[in-house]
Formats: sequence, C-alpha cells, structure tokens
Amino acid sequence: MARSKASNIFKVKSSCPADTARLAGLFAAGLKGGDALFLEGPIGSGKTFFVRELAAALGAKKLPVSASFNLMRAYKGRLKLYHFDLFRAGEADMENIGLDEYLGRADGITAVEWPAAAGESGAEPIRLEFELAGGDRRVIKITSGAADRPAVEKIEAKWLKK
Repeated sequence: MARSKASNIFKVKSSCPADTARLAGLFAAGLKGGDALFLEGPIGSGKTFFVRELAAALGAKKLPVSASFNLMRAYKGRLKLYHFDLFRAGEADMENIGLDEYLGRADGITAVEWPAAAGESGAEPIRLEFELAGGDRRVIKITSGAADRPAVEKIEAKWLKK
C-alpha cells in the first residue's frame, strides 16, 4: 500500500476476495451515518462484491446483488446501507431517484456504483477505484476528503496490521 499525504490517497492490494471482504469489514467498522462511498472501476472489478461484504459487516440479513435493474436498494443493519447502482442510469433517471436525499443521511451509509452518472453532487464522498490486477487480484485506490480523512486513516492503520 502506498500513501500520499497531500492528496489523501492510499492504495490497497487485494490478492483475493477475502482481502476485499476484510477491507469492506474495516469500512463497516470505521464509517458513521452520513458517510458516502463512490465506487468506480470496470465491470467485474469487485464493486458489488465490496458492497455485499460491507452490508454483511454492517449486520444486514439480506445482502446486495448487482442492482443494475434497480437503481437503489436499502439494507438494514447497524446502519442502513443505501446501495445505488447507476450503471444503466441516464440523465432523466437522476432527476427521479433522489440520490442527493440519501447523501449525508445520519441513519446510514450511501454506496454508489458508477457515480459518474450522477454528475457533480455537493457531497465529498470517499472514492474507491477498483482496478483489475490479474486473476482475483485487485488494486483499490481510496481517496478521501478532509472530513473523512481521520476515519480513512484509521481504516488504513488497521489494514496494515494484517
């Protein structure tokens, strides 16, 4: 993992799905209501798997699957998880789904796959960029703004303790 203090970025090398699940568990333990995650990366890079493991770590009984035919689903756990999958969303859809109404909600965490469809929002989310690295390996670049930096730094410190 590499760290860039100036840009609030660190990279996680996930060698297998269990590593990605562990990272999701660390996020579940370290996030608070109102936090938002924007997940980017190619199809099959692990975005939905990460969200599924995040929901499980939050204690959700029902776990996410690819929500590509449902723009948003909510899962109940320690905190609610609002999972948006904007892969098939167009500009007209964005006017109707109310993403901005979920960003910052104190009762849950909002996870958005394919966030580019939403355009610019007022939110300063934690961004996770998933890159394929061969086989089950992934590189996950995590970028946070100033408000989320302390939480992300704690997640990073726990990740390093493997």
